Amino acid sequence: MTNKYFYIILFVLASMCQSLFAQEDYDIKLRVFYTGNNVLLRWYPQDYDTYIKCVKKGFVVERRQVGSAEGWQILGEVGIGSLNDFEELERKENNAGLFKYILYKDELINRLRATEPDSVKVLQNYYKQIQGESENFLFAMMMLSTEFSVDLSRFAAVNFMDEMTSSQQTYEYRVLPADKSVKLKSEVVRLETNRRTQLKPMSTIQISRSDRSVRLKWPVSSELEESYSGYQLERSEDGINFKKVNRRPIVHVQTSERDKDTCAIGDSLPECGKRYYYRVKGMSGFGFLGDPSNVVSEMCVDPYTVRPILTNLDFNKDAECVIEWEVENPDNQAVKSFVLERAERMHVSARDTFLAISKPLAPNVRTFTDKKPLPNNYYRVAAHGENGQIAYSNIVYKYPSDTLPPSVPTGLKGVIDSLGVVTLTWNPNPEPKIRGYRVYVANDTTEQFLCCTDTFLKSPMYTRKLYLGSLTNDIYYKVQAVGDNYGYSKLTPFIKLMKPDTIPPAKAVFDKVGQDDNNVLSLTWYDSPSVDVAKIELYRMLESEENWVLLQTWNAKNSSQAYIDSFPFMGERVAYSIKVYDESDNMSQTDMVPYHTKILRRHCLKDLKLTKDVNKGGVFVDWKTCGCRVSSVRVFRTDNGGPSKLIQTVNGYEYGIYDKNVFVGHEYEYRVLPITEKMSEPEVAKIKY
Repeated sequence: MTNKYFYIILFVLASMCQSLFAQEDYDIKLRVFYTGNNVLLRWYPQDYDTYIKCVKKGFVVERRQVGSAEGWQILGEVGIGSLNDFEELERKENNAGLFKYILYKDELINRLRATEPDSVKVLQNYYKQIQGESENFLFAMMMLSTEFSVDLSRFAAVNFMDEMTSSQQTYEYRVLPADKSVKLKSEVVRLETNRRTQLKPMSTIQISRSDRSVRLKWPVSSELEESYSGYQLERSEDGINFKKVNRRPIVHVQTSERDKDTCAIGDSLPECGKRYYYRVKGMSGFGFLGDPSNVVSEMCVDPYTVRPILTNLDFNKDAECVIEWEVENPDNQAVKSFVLERAERMHVSARDTFLAISKPLAPNVRTFTDKKPLPNNYYRVAAHGENGQIAYSNIVYKYPSDTLPPSVPTGLKGVIDSLGVVTLTWNPNPEPKIRGYRVYVANDTTEQFLCCTDTFLKSPMYTRKLYLGSLTNDIYYKVQAVGDNYGYSKLTPFIKLMKPDTIPPAKAVFDKVGQDDNNVLSLTWYDSPSVDVAKIELYRMLESEENWVLLQTWNAKNSSQAYIDSFPFMGERVAYSIKVYDESDNMSQTDMVPYHTKILRRHCLKDLKLTKDVNKGGVFVDWKTCGCRVSSVRVFRTDNGGPSKLIQTVNGYEYGIYDKNVFVGHEYEYRVLPITEKMSEPEVAKIKY
């Protein structure tokens, strides 16, 4: 029996736990969240005594519309779950036991007297320990556990959903004890339904590693804590498919002044030699996960003590470079392969200029021949381990005979400004002695390239003003290097430059914008007739967001002149616009096309039937589903035209309930609401009992 109370006693002993809620002038604090259709409410009694006074008879949720002559209206009463409810939930969530032992103390003691009389004293001693500050520590943990379970918050009577809202209205909410003799002050919260409540974006997370352990941390601001009660850590092996790591939510608990603005969590990398990716999502007390943070990654590798050493490099009679190496391997570690790497030039700050010149070589290979060496060659060999480790050899410089022509210039690029001045630049040749460079030009790639420089250019740069009155829009250039002994390199590949073009292309024109019965919005348009169109971009703006979002980009060859927008519209005002770019990046934009979308709700239930059970005194409520993916079903009841109350929530695969809380002579209206991915219509039926 002691094991059943073990986790409860741990919470009582958590005297270092900080109070979850700031002490204010209210006995009941209130938070609201507007989904765009419904208003979700969560409230927080400020201490243990306040909660116990209210919870047995429940809470009353009231609302008033600002600017209306009507005063406070009762939306509904919220009561705690039954002992059976908490015990069923406890099989999935241990924290449900906290509420069970506090709210059903007498029932549990009486049950033990009948079934396990020897265990009664253990439970009674536990209740004696909950006194004074211990009550509030326990209460803080109880309220914290409701932040991460919508079911638990519903059974604990601190959760309510207002489905009877209208857009563009201002409401005020408060929560009071159902027992009128209990006088408590509730916080009044105002909500405007002109736009949905937005969760705060996650902070930027950072990662650090020590051996196989990683530590992730992120700043926690007051704004972030208003949106999220805790956090969920996710890990991936490919950076795309993420899975939750932490079994319980991550809670920001301050243990020192240094940690007051930082939340942190650790993890162990399952395997060395493999990269793992991490991200964090905020967990809202209303049952939502926020957008993920940035993605960070780490990888651990075993220390690699293999050391390749270049021993001999010589040019053979065919001007090929033969490279030999040895390997030191004191720990007899596995070598997967060797790869020869080469660079044209060597700088302390540019070691990443090395490129592989061989395929992976077998572990027993100790020689390689570079059949096409450069005028200047820096060589090294890389040993690759089986777990992704890399060890590099020493670097050796080798060059062939000076009679060879210089290498082809690299990095040729150019620009033409608005006045028609062309400027070409390229990388300096690596040869220690070079006479200069020559530039060649053509108006078309099918023409012969002609030299346009009278003398050798000493520096890798060329500039000249072009005549802009020609009929061609393009011009092509190549460059050649000349060695000290007048050896000529091959010409570089040509580059194409566009002459100045400041005229934007003609605008695209919208044809049709419409929305079908499946909530799918389609657009068609006529493309720009300009012949130099390079890119088309389609943008959308929601009235509630006030910023343009890029939907899709096409090039001139694959433009479809049509787009299907599958955004889940629910009556929003939306606008579209098209940007057209030419090859010179001149842009034209269509006038904004507004559209008011429809509110479409599906009927996901059918054949709602109410049947009297005269023998037992109740009503059977039965229904059928009709093709929707239903996650759960909520059943509301109105007694003689009174307020609608939620009486039961069942799983989506269930098809009925039995309501025994009815009375003879009353008229009841039942509303059965399926919970689906998109909004659906409730089914309504009446019965006189």
